[in-house]
Amino acid sequence: MGMNLQEFISDKILGNVRSGTKDENDRPKKLPHFDVHIDRSTSSLAVEIFNEAYKKPNKLKIKLINQNPFEVFLERYEGKKRKCYGNGKEAKQINEKGKTEIIQCEGNDCPYRDEKQCKIVGKLYFYIDKLEDEGIWCYPIGSEKGVRRIGARIARANRKGEDLTKDWYELFLTPVDAPTTGINYIPDIRKIETSNQKSDNPKKQETPNNSNNKSNQNNPNYLKVMGFLMTLYENKKVPKIKFIDTSSKERELILLPGGKQDILKVQQGSIILPLSISTRNNVSILNDYKIVKTVLEDNKKAS
Repeated sequence: MGMNLQEFISDKILGNVRSGTKDENDRPKKLPHFDVHIDRSTSSLAVEIFNEAYKKPNKLKIKLINQNPFEVFLERYEGKKRKCYGNGKEAKQINEKGKTEIIQCEGNDCPYRDEKQCKIVGKLYFYIDKLEDEGIWCYPIGSEKGVRRIGARIARANRKGEDLTKDWYELFLTPVDAPTTGINYIPDIRKIETSNQKSDNPKKQETPNNSNNKSNQNNPNYLKVMGFLMTLYENKKVPKIKFIDTSSKERELILLPGGKQDILKVQQGSIILPLSISTRNNVSILNDYKIVKTVLEDNKKAS
């Protein structure tokens, strides 16, 4: 299976924020608020950090980490054990011998979907207000309605060319009656409008040399360095860098003379967060970036 977002930010994740827990009999228990408790990905320190700032909040002020902060998967359990985990193309399945094997994922055509044994699940990655300097949080979502709602809002923002990392959002829970299981709490997000946003003139202002410096709104997405080359641009030799993004798509970006060049000191496997990419003559130019994870020449890693 291709690399997922968590592989790029694993060392930045503090832990999981949840809207469910387990009761004294180890059965799932829905909560009307957000909760952080110890699990395989969440330490006691993360619990302390969250509980110092929040006491059973039913909404959180968050900032999304990039343009694609939401992972969606298909998941199947047998009892308490996860048996299959797929992305609609490939899946990791635990066979009868307990070994993991890669199989084709049928997506919505999977026979287990008809039997309601295979569910759509999601993971949302974000910073929390008051805790931005602590790290990234993950919200695992088991509600298919919640996955669809949040996925639709993120997709719409990307279609409109909005920068998801610029504004604060509210993550909240909506109670919905469920005849057989009591009340479900469906997660959703909405943009928090500031007074400045409400009073702004909606007409966009043109900036000088806009055609040469127009930022690609989808750029806030982690890129992993795969290799370095030299290429010709306007009759000059310039560095060209090959990347792979969090959806396993390959990208090629060049550096212009006089621009930021410290990325040329890192090795394959390093990870960056692009801050500005422009396009000229069908060539993508990396203008500014932040090195998130560095692989040094001696193969020692430093974040």
